[in-house]
Amino acid sequence: MNTGRPLVRSAAGVECKSELLAWLESAAGERFSLGATLALGRSADCQVVLNDVRVSRRHALIHRQGEGEFWLVDLGSANGTRLNGRRVSQPCRLSDRDRLEIADFAFTFHQALPASVRRRTDLSATIQEIRNFNSWLLLSDMVDSTQLLARMNTEEAATLTGRWLARCKLIVETHHGTVNKFLGDGFLAYWSEKPGVAAQIAGTLKALRTVQEAAQPAFRVVLHYGPATAGGAPSLGEESLAGPEVTFAFRMEELASVLGAGLLVSEAAALKLQPFVELVPAGTHTIEGREQLFSFFSLP
Repeated sequence: MNTGRPLVRSAAGVECKSELLAWLESAAGERFSLGATLALGRSADCQVVLNDVRVSRRHALIHRQGEGEFWLVDLGSANGTRLNGRRVSQPCRLSDRDRLEIADFAFTFHQALPASVRRRTDLSATIQEIRNFNSWLLLSDMVDSTQLLARMNTEEAATLTGRWLARCKLIVETHHGTVNKFLGDGFLAYWSEKPGVAAQIAGTLKALRTVQEAAQPAFRVVLHYGPATAGGAPSLGEESLAGPEVTFAFRMEELASVLGAGLLVSEAAALKLQPFVELVPAGTHTIEGREQLFSFFSLP
């Protein structure tokens, strides 16, 4: 391995201290602390800059999910990201001492304490930080991803999945949303309720529909609106979302799969979107765990 190429620390230039929970360590011993998201690539905008023509401008990222999970996501790079010697084809949860390789750059992922120990240690702080808020919940996943990716070689599968996730993530963030979790072949994003957010959601749906029309890959989108509970330590990473309406959104995704629907919007979300986007009825259906019928909508 050639580990002599210069690496650039985060914008603040701060190395990981021993008390921090997780970090990347290069073969040369340089340490990079892990917060909410750490981007690796050739671009100067990345927190870890890798100066090699084989490295994409935004090559990969490490994304913190909830309390203590870190996931590696390849962003559709041409030459791939390897985890413990195998090319990453979908977002992968990292474990202590995992080895990451991008071109000739090698890193070791370190996590100081198991999540269960951190939860016990930080219980009082976590309780204080729990809050309830109205949120927009958007779930998306690839259609028949297992069969689709099985027909491809590892490099093709990794590129397809990574580029799709990167494009969707850019759409969400351009419209001021947050990708909360990567789910293997999909993701969960959310927006807190605030003035103007409904228009941003409408823009997100339209942009995702444009991507859907290319059908590379085919994917589903569901959108719901309702109260959610967020807890954990948001200053260190993404908040962990929970509550009955979050569960409802995941049940909507299952319903969309059964119906073969590319886009499904709950009635609660549709009522708020009416001034900003045209929606058409998509029927009434039951949701697992709920007794009543619910109305759903879609784009024309």
